[in-house]
Amino acid sequence: MRSRCLVVALVVACGGGDDAPPDDAPTEHPWAVPLETWTWVDVPGMVCGNGSPTGIALNPSTRSEQVVLFFEGGGACWEAAACYGIVIPVTASHLDGFTAQTFEQEVKPQLDQLWMIQRGDATSLFADASWVFVPYCTGDLHAGTQETTYEALGQMRVMSHRGASNVDAMLDRISSAPADEVFAIGFAAGGFGVQLNWDRIAAAFPAATTHAFADGSQMVPIESGRWGALMARWAPRFPAGCTDCGASFDRTAAFWRTSAPGRLGLVSSLQDGVLRVYFGYDAAGMRAASLAIGTAMTGTAAAFMIDNDTHTRLFQPETMTSTGDVLRPWASAWATGGAAFTTVGP
Repeated sequence: MRSRCLVVALVVACGGGDDAPPDDAPTEHPWAVPLETWTWVDVPGMVCGNGSPTGIALNPSTRSEQVVLFFEGGGACWEAAACYGIVIPVTASHLDGFTAQTFEQEVKPQLDQLWMIQRGDATSLFADASWVFVPYCTGDLHAGTQETTYEALGQMRVMSHRGASNVDAMLDRISSAPADEVFAIGFAAGGFGVQLNWDRIAAAFPAATTHAFADGSQMVPIESGRWGALMARWAPRFPAGCTDCGASFDRTAAFWRTSAPGRLGLVSSLQDGVLRVYFGYDAAGMRAASLAIGTAMTGTAAAFMIDNDTHTRLFQPETMTSTGDVLRPWASAWATGGAAFTTVGP
């Protein structure tokens, strides 16, 4: 059975489901947690930057066989100053741990405000799907594969940049779910994580069509010194089959334009003031690089482009391009494959 759904990875959290399943719906789910409410589950093998264990939050439903994956965002770091707050503030979220309490106190209130995933709202894109929240606490865009030792304030400290391993452990935990469509969405670091792990997500659900949505996550080229540093510190994992993705960040974007397993939607503020600080751009350079990514997206890949310096837009569904296109119906067309899913803006 198919129904409305979508996947969002953003700093979302959780609230209990408002609606009970239909009377004739199954009363059990392979995830073995209560239906239509959020349950935190510790997952063996998932760790945060400080090495502490973490997990995921699950909210299953038997109303449909659609699965939504929410990849959380929250910065990145690849040097001691940014990872440990030396001189500048820490630039990545939850490196000191992410627990059930973190989820309840910091994420749930935001999810309760997200228009896309409300069980009792007939206009919600995800009302009938099973949902998964994937925390971000490794500082590596959900893609790192190693521990790295940093010298911080005279001490040698180990940071677990193990985002890719966390994704693998998460997928092992949820892949028993019946699924005919899987939607993976993320904002900021989470949106990069969706694009860097799309192949693994699709492989975990081989009977399903898998779609991806990235908000504030345009994969522009990164200045060479920064790119070399993050490659060395994270040893990031790239999509299988992309033989040159390690050469430049934009190679992954180019790979998915021709090799995507489903629809790819990108919401892009062309002058994104957050990304340009991380990646070494001025406003004009960020605009040019972002525009090149967006305008190249055609067919099953499309971009929603706005010409300003904001970052993520998922909590602003009435965001409009200069051409009059509105994010809410555009995202709905991404979810359903409607004709309005095409590159628009800026």
